[in-house]
Amino acid sequence: MKKVHLSLAIAAISASAVPAVASESISGGFWLNHALYNNNVDEVSYGDTSYEALILYIDKTDEKTGWQFSSEMRYGTGAFTDPANNNTGAHFGFHKAWVGKTFGKGELKIGKSQVPFGWATVNFWPGDELLGGYADQMDVGVKWSADLGAINYDVAYFHVDDFGSSTETMDDGGHWGSKTTYQKTHTFVLNGAYDLADKQKVGASYQNGKLRDLTGANAERPYVGEHNAAVVYYEGEFNNLGVKAQYMITERDLNGIGGVSGLPKVKNDRKAVTLTYSMGDYLFYVDYTNAESNTKGNTVGSADSWAPGVSYNYGPGWFYLEYVSNDGDIGANGEVVDGDFDALYLTMDYYF
Repeated sequence: MKKVHLSLAIAAISASAVPAVASESISGGFWLNHALYNNNVDEVSYGDTSYEALILYIDKTDEKTGWQFSSEMRYGTGAFTDPANNNTGAHFGFHKAWVGKTFGKGELKIGKSQVPFGWATVNFWPGDELLGGYADQMDVGVKWSADLGAINYDVAYFHVDDFGSSTETMDDGGHWGSKTTYQKTHTFVLNGAYDLADKQKVGASYQNGKLRDLTGANAERPYVGEHNAAVVYYEGEFNNLGVKAQYMITERDLNGIGGVSGLPKVKNDRKAVTLTYSMGDYLFYVDYTNAESNTKGNTVGSADSWAPGVSYNYGPGWFYLEYVSNDGDIGANGEVVDGDFDALYLTMDYYF
């Protein structure tokens, strides 16, 4: 039987919830999760309340020099980070932490910031579904972003995907190896978008990098594996209607990790479509993602995920009602894996 999951969460759901950079600001948020599973224990107890987290935002702009600082620190089991694979060994860490400055029509950011690659889904609590590993990416490096009229672009180099030897970047973690396998490193990213009309744009992104061996087979932890991915995307708004679509190709070569060779490259195509409709303080949305394996020997084939939902802006945060249904998942090596999951989520976030 399918496992039905009912969750109540206080969670940071969208980028719009993050406080804007001001001259100086300190703010925060709180979330927790109540989960009800379709089993004998949860049918009797009505589930457990857990995954609580306290969020701290610190933003500052030096008015004299123009340099900025922006950070988000999370504490608690609901920080969406794995202690076994992060840099703190506990349920806390930085979701982002960067220093930046504007130069003309461009901006430089140094630290942990968003990887400019396609777009992320509206759906948050279960993650980016079958875009896993290529949507809500927050890596550590240097990024330059600029606008040239109807064209905007990003050029970036990310040395690692998180601080230290961490392979757990929060939110969309668990799709890039582990501390005992490999780490995403030396990643170059290019992104460009063109404004077709008011509130419409098309774009393309590409990333290419190395994988560092963390198995312990070699004390020098050599850079032996490789990864690359490309995506084309569209975003548009038509009065109250929003439309987003993208097509992605991913490839990961794990040969050399742990001294193992002869492995087939992990290849798959990802597709995503998001439709939104706004009505005052309400936003109705549907996320659809698909992953189709092109890896030699992979018998899973294709997987689909649907995530319809509605959000309500009540002032200090949002209420979300979401339903998620998928018949597959994305594994730690970026491979398409089998699965069967249905969930209903009632979510609330709050900021202060």
